[in-house]
Amino acid sequence: MEEQTNTPMTKQYKSALTFGRFNLLHNGHIDLFKQMGQAAKEITIGLSTGQSNLSLKDRSQVIRHALTKDPDFQTDFGVLPKRQPFELAPEITLHNREDVVFYLGQDQYELGKAIERHFGIAIVLIPRLTSSSAIRGIIDTGDWPMLTKHVPMSILNKVVQLRQTEQCLVSD
Repeated sequence: MEEQTNTPMTKQYKSALTFGRFNLLHNGHIDLFKQMGQAAKEITIGLSTGQSNLSLKDRSQVIRHALTKDPDFQTDFGVLPKRQPFELAPEITLHNREDVVFYLGQDQYELGKAIERHFGIAIVLIPRLTSSSAIRGIIDTGDWPMLTKHVPMSILNKVVQLRQTEQCLVSD
């Protein structure tokens, strides 16, 4: 497994994949997707369908909006609902193993090792820039200037709405 910094890579892979909740999309997620796009011709974002997640439709729309509005992101991508990361197997087996890379946050080291063992593909761990928990705290305290440093303006309002939805779900 290799650790990645923000250094651009040539597109050495045909496909890059990742898996996550992406409940409150932030610049760390966008950076992850951009690094994947620098490494591969196409990317696949596995979107968790677990019960503790916000609406699949809402999260998918926010991801699509953020990436299509970002002038620095020029890679074909797909967003696929999956219960767990190993359900991305069909997308992995479309290509030779050496043509596929799986990207994860640095905090997902154990998952990366399991995917590497199971599929025999390259794993890249990227440093965490922020977290959804931090975004929750920033929104909850109303620190709007700080929020604009962590969430792209193109999706800022939607991320705040998703946080409000989270709060309603918890209080019900």
